[in-house]
Amino acid sequence: MVITSVFLLLILVITLSLILYSVVHIDEDEYWDPELIASGKQHNFSGIVNIKCPNPNALLSESAYDVFSTNLNKRLKDVYSYSPALGRYFTSSEVTSFSGENNTVSYYLQFLVPPESADFMKYRMSKEFVMNILRQNIYDKQNISDLDIPECTDIILDPSSVTIKLI
Repeated sequence: MVITSVFLLLILVITLSLILYSVVHIDEDEYWDPELIASGKQHNFSGIVNIKCPNPNALLSESAYDVFSTNLNKRLKDVYSYSPALGRYFTSSEVTSFSGENNTVSYYLQFLVPPESADFMKYRMSKEFVMNILRQNIYDKQNISDLDIPECTDIILDPSSVTIKLI
């Protein structure tokens, strides 16, 4: 009888534990109000990244820059649109210029953020945080391949050269 009571008590404790455990904690970051973000403020960043071509003597044509610009702009959009941290705030990106002399690309990023709190701006929208999301993506895949540019089949982005500033 005692063994049966202990066994039933153990089953009861396990059942109660499972029931209490099944109450799922709701992560507030998963649920956000689009209207709150739409009523927010724009934060714009501009940045520079160095590019490298395996052929150091290659002079890229204007059409090659256009192809590369389109490809890099798509990559910027993908990086920030699919970012779990910044995807909901990202609105647009644009490759603004190339410098053939020092092989740099300038770009522009735009975010729409909810009314600010000090912590939000310090941790989530800091220039270091925004820059490191792009830098990590470049470390993961430095080459921009599948470009139809005969002068330079693989263009490499230099992750250590990524800079961003809040404008």
